Amino acid sequence: MRKKDVQGIVNDLFFLSDYKSPVRIAPISNKIEINLLTGKINAVEEDSVTDLLKEKRQWFKERVRKLKGKLSDFKKAKITIFGSKEKIEIEYKGEKFSHINLK
Repeated sequence: MRKKDVQGIVNDLFFLSDYKSPVRIAPISNKIEINLLTGKINAVEEDSVTDLLKEKRQWFKERVRKLKGKLSDFKKAKITIFGSKEKIEIEYKGEKFSHINLK
């Protein structure tokens, strides 16, 4: 997998299911993070935000597989949602990629 593919993944993850994101309707009060490599979510309970994050993780895994990449090549891959903001951070083979919305 090429490094430019990773930037494409970051951009696609950001806009994936954006139309149905609950954060677009109302900001959330707690910071929620998902580790895209392990699937660990720091949320207390399941809700529409955690469902969206799980969907994005599944897409991420599928996309890496289709690009013939390996999850083990990623040092970090996470999505953080806080307030009405979403931040995506990925570190792949020593290079950092990120995207944050500033709504």
